Amino acid sequence: RRERVKQKLERMKQEKQAGKSSDIEDIGGSNGVNLVKGEKPEMLNETTRGSLKKQGYRIVGTHSGVKICRWTKSMLRGRGGCYKHTFYGIESHRCMEATPSLACANKCVFCWRHHTNPIGKEWKWKMDPPGEIVEGALSYHRGMIKEMRGVPGVKPEKLAEGIDVKHCALSLVGEPIMYPEINELCNRLHDKGISTFMVTNAQFPDAIERL
Repeated sequence: RRERVKQKLERMKQEKQAGKSSDIEDIGGSNGVNLVKGEKPEMLNETTRGSLKKQGYRIVGTHSGVKICRWTKSMLRGRGGCYKHTFYGIESHRCMEATPSLACANKCVFCWRHHTNPIGKEWKWKMDPPGEIVEGALSYHRGMIKEMRGVPGVKPEKLAEGIDVKHCALSLVGEPIMYPEINELCNRLHDKGISTFMVTNAQFPDAIERL
């Protein structure tokens, strides 16, 4: 385990030296080459965007993402769901996993997210409106559900239900609550009859209190 951590730190060092780092301190300038004075840079550079796409992410706008969950795939096949199904009765095949912020405040060496996301302790980027994020995420998610058609074991009735999203897990890489319009984003989802469940590292207690 110690050797793996050393290897990860060395890889991060090499990326920084090669100009491919995803730290906000390093990418801020490269993303803002053609910015007008006072304009904020986009969160993702091409390296970060490419890395996330390789992991199966669909990038929504400039700073959000959606990815189909393994438990969604499992329940589409008529198998078991995740802990939210066990505890709260949420059907995993009708759950969309998304985040409005692909950035995180930390870069933990033990993180299993591969360190492919930007880092920042506060919002410093161009911001997309919550309505566009919700519509974009739903469009990509439904597209990924449709791609499961014909996969062995996937039941047609489950596929039809999966397209009709009823729940959104605000999770994935990054810290969802960093997005300044998180309340409005949740309201947009609720207006569509989609419940929300947020995963946070609790480093932004004021934002949590305002939810």
